Amino acid sequence: MLRAYRVAAGVALGAAAFLALPLPALASPPVAPGGPAPGAADPGATRSWSAWRSDGTAWLAADPADSPPDGSVIGWRFSVSPEGAGGAAGDSPGGELPSFASVCGRDTAASGHKRVAVTVDFGDGDADAYPGDQPPAQGVLRCVAGAEDATTARLLASAAQVRVNDRGDVVSVSGYPMRERGGTELTAAAPAAPDGPPGLLIAGGAGAMALLTAGAVVATRRRTRTPAQTRR
Repeated sequence: MLRAYRVAAGVALGAAAFLALPLPALASPPVAPGGPAPGAADPGATRSWSAWRSDGTAWLAADPADSPPDGSVIGWRFSVSPEGAGGAAGDSPGGELPSFASVCGRDTAASGHKRVAVTVDFGDGDADAYPGDQPPAQGVLRCVAGAEDATTARLLASAAQVRVNDRGDVVSVSGYPMRERGGTELTAAAPAAPDGPPGLLIAGGAGAMALLTAGAVVATRRRTRTPAQTRR
């Protein structure tokens, strides 16, 4: 009986000592000196913009220099790159996978051109943003048109302001991230031109033809009038 009391007393003392520990020591792992707080963005992590292309069911990593065909859906995402990935793509765009029909409709592109749906995800404000930076509250979703050889990067430049570094890598989209102020602005893909002459030129030509036809009719009537008609 005495032995049982001693065991019970030992268990009670152990439980009391455990409950006396400070709550932060139980809830959070130790933080290395100079390291980021748990759950905060790592200031030393590699961050980058990555390109993606939809296969209709999921996002597949794409090359910014690729030339997607007409009817494609491309995406861009800013995120922390995987550790040791050597510049490989990070996270794909979040949210519902957009469809080309819902963004661009069902009309075909002009001859020699293509239409592509472009979406931009600025990433998670806590996990992907640089410390102290805040991504735009809303992403980008647009239908853009360009020449058939327009690249994924230039199609992005048709949907938002894009800056690239000397290697051609996208470093900033719509001014984000704020710390990336260097580089040069990328020109947008050439917009699709309408087939045939412009509408105003067609209308003007039709009007001129109508005037010429009317003048010819009047002149013919004057030449064919009889002398009797002239004396009257």
